[in-house]
Amino acid sequence: MITKTIRTWVYALLKYNDNIVVIKKWRWPFTWLYDLPGWKIEHGEGNIESLKREIIEEIWLSELDFKIDRILTAEEDFVQHTWNWEDKDEHIIAIIYVVNILNDNLDLSYIEEWWDANWFILMSLKDQETPKTNVLKKALKKNKS
Repeated sequence: MITKTIRTWVYALLKYNDNIVVIKKWRWPFTWLYDLPGWKIEHGEGNIESLKREIIEEIWLSELDFKIDRILTAEEDFVQHTWNWEDKDEHIIAIIYVVNILNDNLDLSYIEEWWDANWFILMSLKDQETPKTNVLKKALKKNKS
């Protein structure tokens, strides 16, 4: 039996100088694709509260290190996958925010060394080569316009 869900996720187009911070996914169906920091909104949590929590948990920034600028776009994605031996068909509503890292001298060197597998990298906003999730592709396209 396939479980069908609709989920709302928040993402950060997290800008640092002329780059953005991206995450290398390790779970199927996104295995080895790069994505924006963020994830689903927890029950009872607001969009901004969820976004801040995700940035703090995933990138280890203090709330003083970044500022949420604006909503860049809201996008949809449809993903079919198996998780914990359960077939899922997910309709994802992705709200993508532009977030600026405020400190130009922030040490983000740990990002490229995390877990010995480059889980986090700084990617150029003009990058054309890195394999990306649909959400990251759409965010970069909207960011240009």
